[in-house]
Order: sequence, then structure tokens, then C-alpha cells
Amino acid sequence: MTMLEGLLYTWYSLPFVSPNNLLITTITSTGVAIEFIYLLIFLVYAPKKEKLKIVGLLAFVLTVIATVALVSLLALHGKPRMHMCGIVTTIFTIVMYASPLSVAVSLSCLFISSC
Repeated sequence: MTMLEGLLYTWYSLPFVSPNNLLITTITSTGVAIEFIYLLIFLVYAPKKEKLKIVGLLAFVLTVIATVALVSLLALHGKPRMHMCGIVTTIFTIVMYASPLSVAVSLSCLFISSC
């Protein structure tokens, strides 16, 4: 999810989607590069079963970013393009940060009888 969120933010910050965001483009693309290196290292040393999971998730990430890119380039222009990319990026950012939180909340219910 971090890779997807970084790619979406990088796409959102490009000049033809949202102008004047050079700093955001630099920071998010650097983060994506670091995440990509991490995934490559993981894929080199991971067991085969784990590699298949990561490759599947990577295919999902690439499908989502390609869909967002194609829709925003071919169907939308100007402010609607920026708004759609911003909304999609916000949704996946919330999912990225809410996923660990949902696990933590469900684990705390094991110790609290009121859940």
C-alpha cells in the first residue's frame, strides 16, 4: 500500500495534473524509489510462496495506478483531473493508515470484554 500511495502522490504532483508541486514530486518519487529497492531486496531473499504474494500485490498496484493514469489523461482535463487524482490518492492514503489501525483495534478487543 505504501508503494501505491507513493505512486499516486507522485502522479498527482506531476505538472499536467497539479501544477507547481516540484517539491512533492521530488519527495514522493524518492520514496517510491526507496520502496521499490526494498521490494527488490525482499523478492531476492523471500521464500517462493511470499514472492508470489508480493508479485500479486505489485500487479494490483500497477493496475490501480495505470487505471488512474489512463482515466485522468483520457477522460478528464484541468480541475476535474486534479480533483479525481486527489480523491483517489486520499482514499488510498486513508486505507494505508487505517489498515494497521484496524488490526490494532481488533487485537485490543481480545483484552476488553465490551467489544
